[in-house]
Amino acid sequence: MKRFSLIALSLLLLGAGCFGGGKTNTGSDGGVFKTSNAGQEWGQTAVVPTAAGIGTLATTDVLNMEMDPQDKSYLYLGTRQNGMLYSEDGGVSWRQPRYDAFKEGLIFDIEVDPKDVCTLYIAKDSRLYRTTDCMRSFNNEAYVENRAGVSVIQVAIDWYNPKTLYVGLSNGDVLKSEDAGKTWRTVLKTGAEISNFLIHNTDSRQVLVSTFKKGLWKTTDAGSTWEQIDGGLNDLKKSESIFTLVQSEDSGVVVSASEYGLIRSNDFGSTWKPIKLLTAPGQVLIRAVAIDAQNPNTLYYASNATFYRSTDAGTTWDTEKFPSSRVPRVMLVDPDNESVLYIGVAAATE
Repeated sequence: MKRFSLIALSLLLLGAGCFGGGKTNTGSDGGVFKTSNAGQEWGQTAVVPTAAGIGTLATTDVLNMEMDPQDKSYLYLGTRQNGMLYSEDGGVSWRQPRYDAFKEGLIFDIEVDPKDVCTLYIAKDSRLYRTTDCMRSFNNEAYVENRAGVSVIQVAIDWYNPKTLYVGLSNGDVLKSEDAGKTWRTVLKTGAEISNFLIHNTDSRQVLVSTFKKGLWKTTDAGSTWEQIDGGLNDLKKSESIFTLVQSEDSGVVVSASEYGLIRSNDFGSTWKPIKLLTAPGQVLIRAVAIDAQNPNTLYYASNATFYRSTDAGTTWDTEKFPSSRVPRVMLVDPDNESVLYIGVAAATE
């Protein structure tokens, strides 16, 4: 871990440039940070080999991150300005696909097929892209949104039958495909931008859909019918403005990060209760949260240059300094080692 930090630092001192054609921030505290000891120490994983030499991820805004469910050393990043990157070595170094569309611009979401490591779906602008050959080639018409100003921003893959896909649009629509993207139908209209999908880990017919402004919807029959969830959300100010959802291995615990803070459900989203934090509800912005999937009493989140860890479901919290002034946007825990975490950060936007 310390070697990552020294490499990134040496690149910055040597004046190593950014990569791709997007606009970057001038600060060098961007990209991805990794810890191997549950947040006590963090290293910036920023090395990007390019044809022009060694570049750095340190000026890049990371919006989303995906871990290959079958090989935890493979990570995928979606950035705000520099397209898509991937790592084959647990974040030691990062590369870009050769496909031109992913070398710059904003990537909304990346999802890996849970049964086929060479199949990925990438959401960018109005399109859903698909590769089935480990990024050697891409189909740019897995889904194409023709309505002006509407983007594909979220993707979910049914772990039981990966040919079943869901996409969430910026206008609040949810579409479903049962043939790996050949055909689509609209199954839900929320009226608010989709922020996340969560598919139940033991019953994939149960799906949660969260929005940035209008709360949460749930289906128990694979999208045939949907219910908008109250479940106590209306009693918790701004808890309907949801950034992300995470769950335990058996889906017995779901945690939502929202403008309220953190809240917990023990019935897959039907009812919710607040998680007590060190700060008052709404006092800090929490967009990066994670859970130890096998031990959901262990929770992590990051905000305002601070990393928080609880091993008793939020009754008490330990804190460590987090070495970036940018907003933590996404957090991943290695399911084989809960002490290994990754956080992607991005500059705040108005």
